[in-house]
Amino acid sequence: MNLAQQRKVYALALPIMLSNATVPLVGIVDTAVMGRMGSPAYLSAVAVGAILFSSIFWVFGFLKMGTGGLVAQAMGRSDAAEMQQVFMRSLAISLTLAVCLMALGSPLLAVGLYAMGGSNELHELTRDYFFVRLWGAPATLLLYTITGALIGQQSMRAVFWQQLLLNVLNIILNIVFFTFTDWHVKGVAFATIISEFVAMAVGLWWLRKLWFTSAQTWINALKNTPAFLAFVSIGRDLFIRTLGLTFAFYWITVLGSRLGDTTLALNTILMHIVFFTSYALDGFTIAAEALAGHALGKRDRKALTDDVLACTLGALGLAVIMVAIYSVAGQAIVNAMTTLNEVRDLASEYLIWIIIAPLIGVWSFLLDGIFAGTTHTKEMRNGMVLSVITFVVAAELLVPLWGNHGLWLSYSILMIARAVTLGVWLPRIFKAAEAPLS
Repeated sequence: MNLAQQRKVYALALPIMLSNATVPLVGIVDTAVMGRMGSPAYLSAVAVGAILFSSIFWVFGFLKMGTGGLVAQAMGRSDAAEMQQVFMRSLAISLTLAVCLMALGSPLLAVGLYAMGGSNELHELTRDYFFVRLWGAPATLLLYTITGALIGQQSMRAVFWQQLLLNVLNIILNIVFFTFTDWHVKGVAFATIISEFVAMAVGLWWLRKLWFTSAQTWINALKNTPAFLAFVSIGRDLFIRTLGLTFAFYWITVLGSRLGDTTLALNTILMHIVFFTSYALDGFTIAAEALAGHALGKRDRKALTDDVLACTLGALGLAVIMVAIYSVAGQAIVNAMTTLNEVRDLASEYLIWIIIAPLIGVWSFLLDGIFAGTTHTKEMRNGMVLSVITFVVAAELLVPLWGNHGLWLSYSILMIARAVTLGVWLPRIFKAAEAPLS
C-alpha cells in the first residue's frame, strides 16, 4: 500500500462520510422535535414507528448491496452491458416488492406492535407515523437500487449530493411541519417520504443511461434466467442477513420498551448516536465495497490487499477520534437532543456503551463492505445467523440480571460476533481474487 492508495480510499470515503453524517441528523431533529412535545410517548412513538418501518424495509437492503457489488465487479471487467442489466433487474425487483409491502402494511404493523410494550397513546401515535411512511415504499426501495448502482460505479460524489438533498430537505420539512402544522408524528413521516421521492427522481435522472433505453433491452435483461437467478440468490442471502440484523435492532427496541417509556426514550437517543457512528464509519465500508468488488472483477489480489489495508487504517483512525469525542461530549450531546430531565439524568449511567461503540463496531462494518462488494453473500448470511443467535442468548441471560446495562452489553456482543464470524471467512475472498476470469 502506498500514499496514492490511501488517497484513493479517502477520495471515495470522505463524500460518503459527509453525506452519511447528515442521515442521523434527521433522526436527531426528529428526536429533538418530538422531545419538546411534553410527553415521552411522542418521542417513543417516532422511535418505535421508525424501527418498525426499518425492520420491514431494511431487510431489502440487498437491493443496494447486491446491486453495488455486481456493478462494481462488472466495472472491474469493463462490462458496460452487464452493469446496465444488473441495474434494470434490481429496479424491477424494487418496484414489485414495494407494491407487495404497501398491500401488506396493516398485518405487518399488527405483528410488529404485538411484542411491544408501552401505553395505548404510544401505539396510536406509532400507527399514525407508520401508515404515512408506508406511502413512501416505492421511493425507499428504489433509492436502495439507485445508491447501489452509484456505489458500484464509484460515483461517490453523486451519492453525496443525493444523500445531502434527501437529508437536508427532510430536516427542513420536519422543522416547517412542526412549526406551522399540528401534524406531530405525521409531520415527521410526511417530511421523510417527500424527501425520498425527490431524491429518487434526481437519482433516476443521473442514472438514465442505465435504464432509459429500449423495451427490448429491458426484456433481454429480465429474461436472462441464469443472471436473474444469480441476482435472486445473492438477494436471498443478503435478505436473510439483513433480516437477522433488523430483528436484532427490533428486539433491542422491544426489550427497551419493556423497561419503561423513559428508558425507551433514552435508548432512542443513544441509538441515534450509535447510528451516527455507523454512518460516519460507513464511508470506509462503502469504499471497501466498491474497491473490493472492482479488484475481484479484475482478479487482482494485490489491489484487494492494498484496498482492505487502506480502508482498515482509515476506519480505525476515525473510530479512535469518535471515542474521544463521546468521552468528552457525550452528556452534552444527549442534553441537546431532549428537554426531558428524567431522560437526561438517566443518560449518565449508560454513556460508557456509546463511548466504546466505535471500536467495537468498526470491524464488522468494514468486513460487511468487503463481503458485499465481492458478493460472498453466503458467508454474510451464515455469520449473521450465528451472531443473532449469540445476541438473543446473551440478551435473555443479561437483561434480567442487569436491566438496560444487560441490553447494551448484548448489543456489544452482537457486534463482536459479527466481526469474528466474517473474519474467519475472510481468506476465501483473497483466494477468489487469484482465480482466473471465466
